Amino acid sequence: MGCTSSAASDRPSKNDPLLDPPPPQELDPRIPLTARQKFSIQKSWKAIQRNMEGVGMDIFIRLFKAHPEYQDLFPEFKGMSEEKLRNSINFETHVGIFMNVIDECIDSLEDADHVINLLTKKGRKHANYGVKPEFISDIEEPFLASVKQLLEDRYSEKIEEIYKLTIKFILEHFINGLKESVG
Repeated sequence: MGCTSSAASDRPSKNDPLLDPPPPQELDPRIPLTARQKFSIQKSWKAIQRNMEGVGMDIFIRLFKAHPEYQDLFPEFKGMSEEKLRNSINFETHVGIFMNVIDECIDSLEDADHVINLLTKKGRKHANYGVKPEFISDIEEPFLASVKQLLEDRYSEKIEEIYKLTIKFILEHFINGLKESVG
């Protein structure tokens, strides 16, 4: 029916790329996450993506409540109540831009160059608005609190640590861009 040599040639060899998966991508030491942590945050982030506008608004409302002087950096938000902010198209637009940057960073964790360049560029741009590094650092707590609120029982100690590492990385490179422009 068939010759043994042709049957043998139909079987994949030990060196067949279909049998041997490619080696895992080498981790970039500039990204402070392991491969498993990257997977975990990207999976967890899907819940945030379904309500990015709400989470983003919550982050900025928390930031403005903790530091009312930061709200004054935005002439169009100056003196606005929480209710007016939540109904403001300008606020919604700013929040959307902020959340899209965070989203792009989390989605692109495999490409450290892209993420770092994006954040550095955004930091440089914000130097023109008089933003200071400590203002940016103060986003960490409202960010973590808003993520925790949305994720509820899915916000474990392990996930919290991953989000802390991620937001610190994001803010650090944003601040680096800010400092480059100022200094």
